Amino acid sequence: MRGISKKSLYYTLLLLAFGLSINRIGRMITEAFASPLYLDSIGTMFTAALGGICPGMFVGFLTNMIGGLTDTDGSTFYYGTINVLIALIAGVAAHRGKFRRWYGLFAILPFYLLLSIPVSALSYVIYDCQIADTAAAPAVREFHSWGLAVFPAQVLGDFCVEAPDKLISLIVTFCMLHLTPMHLRKTYFDLSGREFYRSSDNDRTHVSSIKRQIAVIMTIAGLAVVAVAFSVSYKTYMEAKVAGYPTSSYDIKAIRKETLLYSGKMLSAVFGLLLCVISYAILLANRMVVTPLLRMMREMRRLSYDTGEGRDRSLEKIRALNIDTKNEIEELYHAMTKTVADIDNYIDKTNEQAKTISDLHVNIITTLADIVESRDETTGYHVKRTAEYSTILAKELRDEGEYTEDLTDAFIDALGIAAPLHDIGKVRIPDAILNKPSRLTDEEYSVIKTHTTLGATMLDNAAAKLGDTAYLRLAKHIALYHHEWWNGGPKGYPRGLEGEQIPLPARIMAVADVLDALLSKRSYKSGFTPDQAFAIMVEERGTHFDPKIIDALLNARERIEEVYHKYSDEAA
Repeated sequence: MRGISKKSLYYTLLLLAFGLSINRIGRMITEAFASPLYLDSIGTMFTAALGGICPGMFVGFLTNMIGGLTDTDGSTFYYGTINVLIALIAGVAAHRGKFRRWYGLFAILPFYLLLSIPVSALSYVIYDCQIADTAAAPAVREFHSWGLAVFPAQVLGDFCVEAPDKLISLIVTFCMLHLTPMHLRKTYFDLSGREFYRSSDNDRTHVSSIKRQIAVIMTIAGLAVVAVAFSVSYKTYMEAKVAGYPTSSYDIKAIRKETLLYSGKMLSAVFGLLLCVISYAILLANRMVVTPLLRMMREMRRLSYDTGEGRDRSLEKIRALNIDTKNEIEELYHAMTKTVADIDNYIDKTNEQAKTISDLHVNIITTLADIVESRDETTGYHVKRTAEYSTILAKELRDEGEYTEDLTDAFIDALGIAAPLHDIGKVRIPDAILNKPSRLTDEEYSVIKTHTTLGATMLDNAAAKLGDTAYLRLAKHIALYHHEWWNGGPKGYPRGLEGEQIPLPARIMAVADVLDALLSKRSYKSGFTPDQAFAIMVEERGTHFDPKIIDALLNARERIEEVYHKYSDEAA
């Protein structure tokens, strides 16, 4: 977003000169053929429709200024405000797309016909409440001869002239716009400041308030200037007229009327210039302040923080704005770009540190699992297999549409890390019981069962020291509840929970743990074949195990067996 360049200035001056020329040519044609029309606002309409309201207003105002200097009576000078309003209507209509189709012209025409009323009022003032010497004069005299007062006759006469005049002007403007090469239309569209309106409604809601505030301030200030100018001209003219008469030899009412008419003419001329200045101030503020702020705000709202690639793309888009306004907005833009770059670097460093800490946690967990594995002579690759089984079962459940709210990618990743700690409590079980080669007594089995609560306590302590992470929370649920039974039967421990009271990760681990125990060879038993093991798991569907997880197990059987053979105890 650059400021006003030499190229922009060149194109703007070219459009102003073209619009002025078209207005003068139209006026010369009507004078040459003694036409009862004006046709001196075609260039104003075209300029406003192509390049925006601001240049259109200047064309309209300058047209009347030039006409006032060259016409015999100079009355054209005072109609500058009307031509400025013509530009305003054309510019707004172009923004709303009324010049895109021919029938849109009939939506614009009524506004120009309404404008004939202030035209009549201004003519009434300029010509001292007499019939105005304008193109509508013949029609006005005709209506006046019917008995109408001067002002109503002036309104009707102006309406009869304005209707065909503005319709012809709109048609010619429409044709000229559609004959303009597309690259020129694109150039003037960008110069007009209307690219602001390409933004979303949400963007305009946040930024248009600045534009609105500027417009209100400029309008109030302008009206104050007009009021002062009117007062000064009224007082000065009044004093000058009174001073020209001997004492008490003048008609004060007549002088006041004459003074009001004079001040009204001055007001008309000044007000047109005022509207031009306000439109230019709004355009400049839009181009140098509002639009740059909008673009910066839009890119900041779209800034992506989730990935490094997203942040890099966002930073490149911000740099591509290339705001060069030569004011505080440009300084703000550079400060914003630097801040975003610093945030990007900080997030990258933070992510690296977080990954280091996460890797440290995983390594600690793996080390703890290895300690359990090294103490329990019967486990072999048990913790590795059950961890992989759990991940496979979780993904299969999600693919089948079960427990999808819980089984997110983050949950499954944490489950794979936490699963090896399901028997962490066994580190506190005496070796004589943990590695007894024969079946355990009831007392010994009671001691073994305490590994669930012992493991949960150990993981609570770990969370207090390492920080409460997702995988430590899952690990605690798994360690504490993976021996619960789905039907709440007496064989489940330590709490005797049932159904979905048992946390989902523990229900998944229960299936993985028992299946691996069935498949594995122990000192006190031989391993079952896969067919036998899976048949036993099916038998306990709905009693020991969550039925949905058993269904997922059967659907994922091939992958489960691949993991078992990959980490077979013979390879240990």
